Amino acid sequence: MATSERSNLIDLGKTPINPLVFWGVVTLALVLAVVLVLSAIGLVSGVYLLLLVPVGAYLVIMGVFIGYLSKLYRERSRLMTERIREEEARVGEFKKLNQELEAYAKQLFDKDFELTLANKRLQNLEQAKSKFVSVTTHQLRTPLAAIKWTFHMLLGGSLGPVTGEQRDFLQKGYDSTQRIIAIINDLLNVDYIEADKSDYNFLAVNLAELIEGVIFEFINLAESKKIKLDFIKPSNRLPPVAADPVKISMVLENLIDNALKYTLPAGRVTINLSDAKINSARSRVEVVVVDTGIGVSAAEKDKIFHRFFRGANAIQREPDGTGLGLFIARDIIEKHGGEIWFESREGEGTNFHFTLPIFQ
Repeated sequence: MATSERSNLIDLGKTPINPLVFWGVVTLALVLAVVLVLSAIGLVSGVYLLLLVPVGAYLVIMGVFIGYLSKLYRERSRLMTERIREEEARVGEFKKLNQELEAYAKQLFDKDFELTLANKRLQNLEQAKSKFVSVTTHQLRTPLAAIKWTFHMLLGGSLGPVTGEQRDFLQKGYDSTQRIIAIINDLLNVDYIEADKSDYNFLAVNLAELIEGVIFEFINLAESKKIKLDFIKPSNRLPPVAADPVKISMVLENLIDNALKYTLPAGRVTINLSDAKINSARSRVEVVVVDTGIGVSAAEKDKIFHRFFRGANAIQREPDGTGLGLFIARDIIEKHGGEIWFESREGEGTNFHFTLPIFQ
């Protein structure tokens, strides 16, 4: 059906009375009126019939028209009925869809609640684990320090002379104790990873003095391994950097310790403090720890800062270790607003760089 006809049917559907009924009433009224008029004026039957002919023709024509209107009315009723059924079906579909959505929303709510509970349990477990590690490692540090000091005294002859064979065994015990202490320190340092930047105590730090203090702790180790340990700094005094001295000391200790650990005897470890980036758009001071050690293989360079990762050649040289040091160092430097990276060639050594912003 054309759009214009459908519009007409809709307009007809607004009529409150059936056209046939309406026309039947009008026709009956007209016939009665004509009969009454003719009877009243006393017209003869011939004239009566003559007058009825146009009236009858009129009624026939109108009846055909009314029949057409009735057909349209029925069609309109049928269309309206179909439309009502379609709307009812659509309403039913919407109700069904709404019920499905409500059921799905309830499932999502239940899943969200389950995930919230699971996340809470994981947080509790993580806190319990961190507390266990922290308490355990703190408890272990004191007796291990006493054992290390005892070995140190024995090796130094403070408790009497020792033979060469005894010295070898004592040195092995001392070295093993030192490795255990280093692992415990790494585990304790994991707590720093969980610290927010707001927990850092940023101060104006003289980086040259801080580096000199850290290097002093490694002089004996470097001498015992016959490794030359140097510190190169600019002739001009550098401006202070914005840093947490405790955490930056931790980064330096890790980088220098790794450099000494993986450099062969007669090698060299150099700490360079550079002012090359001070006059750049982002004023920075750069520190470079250079060693002539075992280096990093090309296949493992992308993993070097990952948690618990240790290179294959590093494990061969030093089996003990947690692989947390560089991961912690990167986290600390990034929270300072600095950058850390490295260059290395396997068998030739490694250069670790990091930058720190100038104190404003």
